Amino acid sequence: MPYIFKDRCNIQNIMEYLSTNDLGRAIAVYKFYDMSNSYNAAEFSFEEAQKQTNIYKKFYFLKEAIIGFNSCYDYPLQIIYFAFDFFEKITSCEEYKKVLKDKCKKNKWKGNTFQETVFFEDIDRLKRTNNNAKDFFKEFDNYINFASNPDYGIRQWANNIKHQGGFVASDILKHDKVAYVECLQDDLLTFTTEWLYPHTPSFDEIINRLIKQIDNLTQFIDWLCESILGDTQIIDFKSKPKLFSAGKYTQDIKFSMIMPKVATQ
Repeated sequence: MPYIFKDRCNIQNIMEYLSTNDLGRAIAVYKFYDMSNSYNAAEFSFEEAQKQTNIYKKFYFLKEAIIGFNSCYDYPLQIIYFAFDFFEKITSCEEYKKVLKDKCKKNKWKGNTFQETVFFEDIDRLKRTNNNAKDFFKEFDNYINFASNPDYGIRQWANNIKHQGGFVASDILKHDKVAYVECLQDDLLTFTTEWLYPHTPSFDEIINRLIKQIDNLTQFIDWLCESILGDTQIIDFKSKPKLFSAGKYTQDIKFSMIMPKVATQ
């Protein structure tokens, strides 16, 4: 079933949030919308895969579903970054893009090594000092880490598909009668082309993992939406006080007018 978020999001509520200077949760609403769109595209690919009798088309749609569902796990960090006031100042599109690129993630490259971002330092501080934050992030981590679950995870598969290569369904290999070449020295294996394909799950295994991810993601979105915005069916911003705040957002935006604008592009 598609995850319909747009019907739960009332533009009047967003305008009211902006009028009370709660920019973070207004941004979070749109990130939820982005996440739901990625989820729905991935679900479409998953459903199309199961209709296919041609194994190459089936594999194509399964790969698209893996990449799509994995991408859904990129949004929750952005959502909490804005919803719980981990950001400081955004007054232009360029500043917003820089925030997404450099700040609302776990690590950044600095010098010759990866270092934890200020965002995650702030999360660690809140875990130590705020019980609501401690409980929230415990649940949050359980959901988001499911993408890397050793039995049902898809993150490594997605990375191989996008970056390293070497992901192919065993059904394809059997159909194509792919053979590996082995190199030996004194009866000891020194190289084999089998190493080039570290992930060769069957169609059934891929489908089973994706079903688990679908279940986790739908629960994750509902839980996150309810934790931040309140009722997941009809969003009323007034009814949900923030569980906690990082307190970074101090920007006092002044408006002379707040009005809706219909997307035309």
